Amino acid sequence: MRKFHLHNLIEKEDEIYSAVCLELNVASQGKTIAEAKKNLQEAVELYLEDVFEAGDKKEFIPRPASENEWLKFFAAEAKLLANEFSNVALPKKIKFEEIVYA
Repeated sequence: MRKFHLHNLIEKEDEIYSAVCLELNVASQGKTIAEAKKNLQEAVELYLEDVFEAGDKKEFIPRPASENEWLKFFAAEAKLLANEFSNVALPKKIKFEEIVYA
């Protein structure tokens, strides 16, 4: 069975961590990062169950989050990647994950 890779953005807002699944625009919160992740996973699972049970796949999958949320995600990912590249022997650590859009 194919594994699906969903992208999540977690931000701290005051004393709460807010988490959103970017492909489905499903959000949740938690007092810690771990709790926000756990709550988001549960919210995504419930969302997908509801969509499949209702037969609404075409209308609600994907249902992307806003462009602004995606831009925050890619900016954070680029920063993380830059930090990782500075500490690694590149040729042995690169693995490509590709999507062909043709």
